[in-house]
Amino acid sequence: MKTLLLFLLLLITCNASFANDNKVCQKCHPLIYKEYYDSIHRKSSLANDAIYRAVFEKEHKEKERSKCNSCHAPSATNLQQEKEEPISCIYCHTIKNIQKYDEANKNILTGKKKDFFSAQEDKKNRSKVTYETTTSFFGLIKRSKNSPYHQIEYNNENYYNGNVCMGCHSHVNNAHDFDIIMLDAYIDKKDKNTCISCHMPQTMGSKTTLSDSKTHAYHGIAGLHKLSKSLGKYINFHVQKHEKGFQVSIENLANHALFGQAYREGVLNVTIIRGADKIVQEPYIFTRIFGKGDKESMPFEATNILKDTLIYAKKNIVYNTKLQKGDKIVLTLGFRLISKKAAKELKLQHSKELTKIRILKTESFNF
Repeated sequence: MKTLLLFLLLLITCNASFANDNKVCQKCHPLIYKEYYDSIHRKSSLANDAIYRAVFEKEHKEKERSKCNSCHAPSATNLQQEKEEPISCIYCHTIKNIQKYDEANKNILTGKKKDFFSAQEDKKNRSKVTYETTTSFFGLIKRSKNSPYHQIEYNNENYYNGNVCMGCHSHVNNAHDFDIIMLDAYIDKKDKNTCISCHMPQTMGSKTTLSDSKTHAYHGIAGLHKLSKSLGKYINFHVQKHEKGFQVSIENLANHALFGQAYREGVLNVTIIRGADKIVQEPYIFTRIFGKGDKESMPFEATNILKDTLIYAKKNIVYNTKLQKGDKIVLTLGFRLISKKAAKELKLQHSKELTKIRILKTESFNF
């Protein structure tokens, strides 16, 4: 009876206006919807993202809004949608393929609102899964499988290897054919980690109210805005003592550079604890500074890079403080969503939330 009522409710809801598509999804996926609603995907638009809005107002014209919206608010047809669901559930789950272009990639959608793609290993070879019910004990117990609202296709490889994300999270070339995003991480078969395995890890809780599952893919998007420390497992620290001091090595297990996005800034803090004393080393900054010729520039004016200290596969940093027996070195790798210098340029310096250091990983080493 409960399933029947839910089914009727969904039929009524889906026949109503699609002013907020995600509200339809919320009926069966309340936990996933809650995560999404507090995610950067829900906060990606001009209405919600202070950094994006500041950059847009400084570098763009209103006529370019639709071009930026192709990734920042592809689902929005009005200001209310831009605020509530700039990137809808339906949008992401109907990406059929990614078309590669030099300037920026493009998502190819099916255009079907009730035929979705998803990933589940035990159903990977099934092209379409539809709603069905089974009964037992002479019809006294009824069980439902899958969704009464939509079909699901589980055989789209892009949803397993993470390339479904590469329509927006790959590269964006400015007018000078210069990439200002630099996350071109298209996955191949040899890669152990993908966008989805890192940023949408399996977390506790059922993915739907129609059936019980122990876990679901996290839709809050683990990363720079949520669950930052969960990404620490993809970073390895090594410390090697030498005659004049020591060397810190940072191994990046992701398939893209760390902190490559425009205005982003990584920070490594190193402290030597020697008895009751703390010897604090100069923080190491990971950044990419854009230039136009030999002068610093805004990203959309850039033609080259003036400085690049990002973490690619591995980064070695040498310190000239000699270590003694009994010393403990504490390493803390963090980041700012936007550097303090950039925040000042964009008139965001009063937002401490944007420039505070968020921790990715902390580890100590004894000597």
